[in-house]
Amino acid sequence: MKIAVVSQVYKKGGGGAVSTYLLVSALRDLGHEVKVMQTLEDISPDIVLHQNIKGLVKTQKICERRNIPLIVTINSNITCPTGAHVTNETKYGVPCLNCSLLKCVSCHIWNKREREYTKTKRVLSIFESFAKYALRNLRIKTLNKVDKIVCVSPSLRERLAFAGVDKSKIEVIIQPVDKSFFNDPGVRHFEEKVALFAGAISWIKGAHLAAEAISKLNDIKLVYVGGAGDKMRKIIRSFLKERAIFVGRIPYERMPEYYYSAHVTLFPSIWFDPHGRVWTESCACGTPVVAFKGRGGASDYLKHEETALLSDYDVDEYAEQIKRLFEDEVLYRKISRNAREYAKKNFLADVVARKYEKVFEEVVKK
Repeated sequence: MKIAVVSQVYKKGGGGAVSTYLLVSALRDLGHEVKVMQTLEDISPDIVLHQNIKGLVKTQKICERRNIPLIVTINSNITCPTGAHVTNETKYGVPCLNCSLLKCVSCHIWNKREREYTKTKRVLSIFESFAKYALRNLRIKTLNKVDKIVCVSPSLRERLAFAGVDKSKIEVIIQPVDKSFFNDPGVRHFEEKVALFAGAISWIKGAHLAAEAISKLNDIKLVYVGGAGDKMRKIIRSFLKERAIFVGRIPYERMPEYYYSAHVTLFPSIWFDPHGRVWTESCACGTPVVAFKGRGGASDYLKHEETALLSDYDVDEYAEQIKRLFEDEVLYRKISRNAREYAKKNFLADVVARKYEKVFEEVVKK
């Protein structure tokens, strides 16, 4: 099958870019002819796969004009102009699913996503909120015109449907994990057992909750891998002092070193995370994950005391779940083994690509 993949990012960048690269490689291995481009060129593919949301409106119009089947992968909260569906009215965040223009402007004025804005960026974001709200509505209308939508988690499917996207068009397929994460690199960066927090070190990712939880556990250190602003560093230090270790940003290919070096991975996301690459990679490495219930991809896929430990939105309970993995060796081994097996069966790129293949065939037959 000739497949045109339209993506603004490819190979390098965030989780979406990594997913696109892995999926394209796996589809090629399955024998498909895949061409990747930033905007749809003057070619005649059997089908177009638009990865992520940027440029979707333009792609849909071209496909409609040229009568080419179009599938769209959604891996972000496009139904929320701030991309979060949560506000900072408490330290745990308050869910906000039904967005209006007034709410959108309010979120930007009061910085309810708790971004580390400069004053200039914060003022500019207020004006941007009008454009973001209009774009949100346009994207929802556009999605209802495409042939099929692939979203990355069941909870994201529900949010899309709640916002007005035709649910019958939506398939759920998880994002792939690079097979390199299943291979122990043999590198250990820490002599003692440490907890790991990876990704953007921000309020929306729950970086402060991870620090508060670890502060309740004696002697355990928390390693942060990723970029952190000054404000969040100060908050983390206030809880952990020297027990907080900031590694900074590292190349993606070195991430397995840190998963295998850690005893547990903390994934205390506050927002409705559509997916969350960190927990999938950690599972592939056999490093148990501790996550919150009901806030997106991690709790959609992981099962408490089987493939992870899941906590209610309470930092004391979260700390207790972490503690269990440091004290109960039998439980630790069980979750490590189960998580790794679950990842092998569901997260490898060839498994994910075959699921996409079935969607392609269904759409082309129509």
